[in-house]
Amino acid sequence: MRPGRSLLLAPLALAVLACGGRGKDAAGADAGADGAPAKAAGTEALPVDVVVGRAEDTRNVRDLAPELASSRDATTRRRVARAYARIADAASRSALLGLLADEDEDVVAWSAYGLGFACKGAEDATVRALAARAASLGDGDAGAPRPGRLDARTATARAIGRCGGPLAEQVLVGLGASRGSSWQEATLLGLGDIATRRKQLGAEAMTLLLERALPKDGPPEDVAFYALSRADAGDAFGSRVALAAQVALARPGPYRILAVKTLGRVRTQVRVVAPLLAAVAGDAKGYEAGERAEAARALGALGERGRDAAVEALVHITPDKDAVAIQALVGPSFHVLAALVSALGAEPPKAAEPSLRVLATLASPSAPGPSLALRLAELRCSASLALARGTHDAEVLRQCDVETSAVAQHARLASLLRRPLVGERRTVFRAFAKSEHLRVREAAVEAIEQHGELGELAAEVLGEALSSKNAGLVATAAEVLHKHPERAYVLAAKEKRAALDPRAPPPTATPAQDLAPAVSRSLAGALATPWPEDRFETRIALVEAAAALRHPDAKKAALAACKDENPVMRERAQRALRTLGESVTPCERAERADVKPAKELGATLDRPKRVVFRTETSELVIVLEPDLAPVTATRIASLASSGFYKGNVVHRVVPGFVVQLGDPEADGYGGSGTPLRCETSPVPFAALDVGMALAGRDTGSSQFFVTLSRTPHLDGEYTRVGRAEGPWAAVAQGDVIVDARLVE
Repeated sequence: MRPGRSLLLAPLALAVLACGGRGKDAAGADAGADGAPAKAAGTEALPVDVVVGRAEDTRNVRDLAPELASSRDATTRRRVARAYARIADAASRSALLGLLADEDEDVVAWSAYGLGFACKGAEDATVRALAARAASLGDGDAGAPRPGRLDARTATARAIGRCGGPLAEQVLVGLGASRGSSWQEATLLGLGDIATRRKQLGAEAMTLLLERALPKDGPPEDVAFYALSRADAGDAFGSRVALAAQVALARPGPYRILAVKTLGRVRTQVRVVAPLLAAVAGDAKGYEAGERAEAARALGALGERGRDAAVEALVHITPDKDAVAIQALVGPSFHVLAALVSALGAEPPKAAEPSLRVLATLASPSAPGPSLALRLAELRCSASLALARGTHDAEVLRQCDVETSAVAQHARLASLLRRPLVGERRTVFRAFAKSEHLRVREAAVEAIEQHGELGELAAEVLGEALSSKNAGLVATAAEVLHKHPERAYVLAAKEKRAALDPRAPPPTATPAQDLAPAVSRSLAGALATPWPEDRFETRIALVEAAAALRHPDAKKAALAACKDENPVMRERAQRALRTLGESVTPCERAERADVKPAKELGATLDRPKRVVFRTETSELVIVLEPDLAPVTATRIASLASSGFYKGNVVHRVVPGFVVQLGDPEADGYGGSGTPLRCETSPVPFAALDVGMALAGRDTGSSQFFVTLSRTPHLDGEYTRVGRAEGPWAAVAQGDVIVDARLVE
């Protein structure tokens, strides 16, 4: 699970919780619409916070009495709006539209936010309703949102962006046309949301963004680079976008990393942008490590000119072999070096070889601790991989680390995969597919997707992976089969018999094939395995693989998933049934009395709590804030108290983006065993915010991430659960959480 994979969010807290379940508050939280206790269908009279909290958590809109939305108490209306916004199904849409007219701006913010997710199938109608409410909101007070309150304008503009389409773009351009308006930042974020989904924007929107990013007068608005970093500039706007981003490099701030990213997208201006990106990557004084690593990644996508420019930066920052320079690699500079080496690609320029050879032999003058040893091995092996140029058994690769280590095996496998897997290379691949290192084995299985020359060996390896007890390995194999079902087929038994029969006619150009028995058996076993509830990716991948292969158990598995409580499971099950040729109605959530609310309801945290994580080299902190995510904050606190995070490996680091942990198996597919529903909110993800990793809606568990920069594409999509403190930017993938404790 990770943000942006399915899936990989400044706190703006509401004054009162919707599902805290902690009794009365100063506003009389246990009062119903007119001061009386609320009563859900089939229950005794219960306090409003309990009723609304349960409905929100179990996604049961029927438990929200309609009169609650018209309560004279603004606190109650906010709670109800939040619940409808988090349920965000078709049945919630009419209630959200009604609440959108509320006089309280927090109610408007929650209602607009929910409509951004509930508008599917009614996009234009929803955009019109949001645009009408935007007109009645007016400009309001220009400047930053009010402390402790939600911003109705931002929520409305971004809901319009989430609904998307030409009308949405037109509305946002109109709202943002007046410079100095309090809608300005909101509309630029909304256009960024459209660009995130469509990868392009119209000429009017691009013109508006450039006017804001590179104004003729007045201060620039660097938030425009959110959209510019995600929309294809094309020939018409490429030079102006590149110029705007170049000028923005001189302005430190939360959006400068998006200006760097924007430069990397302007492929029509490679001659201009490559030297600029190389200068950023090599400048440790002028730019943050995340910005420099982003520049290095961008160079890797710019072809030959990008690689040549990456060499210049690499030569400039390759460390001396003295103790101080080596020890500094436990800091964020490690990520910049690693990103530059990766940017050189499979065929690095000759000019890079001196620096690569220095890195390939990098060693500490004294015995390094585990963290430094890991970083040195990563740099040596990545440099050796570049030098090997696809020769998997090159001496430089063999010497980069202990041959049996995961780092060394990853590098050798990556080199092996750069050429066709035939002859002796096929045998070596077979060995890696049985590696004792889980992520090496997963990488080998995943590579089957790109290596059709493996023939029947592919089916053999996939069958073995499907029979594993590891959820991540099973999911990896199933995902390959879903995308490439042909990898599971082998020469039919009758064709093999005919090949041995001298009386049989000669083989045809298209011999018959059967589903490999090993794959069929293993897939049946995996489908029947009672996977933990929070292994969503594994369960989904198996259903989709079975459908793609027309497996005998496919329909049964898809029908079962169609009744699942989780909305992602139901959606993917419906697709699987259609793949099987079934004429099905939408897999709607069944009305089930046994859907239980989260156990944390009624016992959530009543104030922020600190969790301290200790690695070999540093102390890292997250501060859990229960205001907007009471269940999630309480769940993480409980896991930390139980020792769950102790011994965890940081399994994902994207410099300048996120650090992620919380999977005991350290491959990104695992969790605590218990699912966690989303508590998303219309609040931004700034640098050092903490969010929950997902593989789709309501698929959380125990994995969380810490953002390393302003990440607007995560806003509202992931549960923001708190903030982080400490040197998170220096954490590397593979670092171990030696200890984790909850601090009162």
